[in-house]
Amino acid sequence: MLFRSLAGPVTVDDDKALVTCPDVSTVGNLDGFLDPGESVTCTASYTITQDDLNAGFVTNLATASADGTDSNQDDETVNADQNPSLTLVKTADPTSYSAVDDVISYSYLVTNNGNVSLAGPVTVDDDKALVTCPDVDLDGFLDPGESVTCTASYTITQDDLNAGFVTNLATASADGTDFNQDD
Repeated sequence: MLFRSLAGPVTVDDDKALVTCPDVSTVGNLDGFLDPGESVTCTASYTITQDDLNAGFVTNLATASADGTDSNQDDETVNADQNPSLTLVKTADPTSYSAVDDVISYSYLVTNNGNVSLAGPVTVDDDKALVTCPDVDLDGFLDPGESVTCTASYTITQDDLNAGFVTNLATASADGTDFNQDD
């Protein structure tokens, strides 16, 4: 098999990024050709998107060319460090009661504080009240930084009045991600 020198420039076609290659006159014997055994290192950068984080990885494909000769296609996969997480902040209104049949309204602010989108629905499990949560936004996902506010109410009983307090526990969930209890 005969090997031949390839005239520059060397180019790389990458499906994710714009690649920059040095001039072949700056490598090897500096003669403007990519001679057998010589190599150039081309570079590119790619900015990760929310879709990449949600997928859990990004794969790119690239092919090099010089003087009418194409390389094999090569791929590289980089895995995402996915951190799904929810926060739950629960509030009560009013914060005190004085009679049977008083009603306490609860508000549950559920926020995606992780780095991946969580598929809806968002649910809140409360040991004292039936919680209603709205649909997540139009795309059906609770994206990082997005919140929904869920609501419930609880009617005071004689046992609650006799005890002098009501404590309830709630846990938020979305797409298999649970938040620790809030009371």
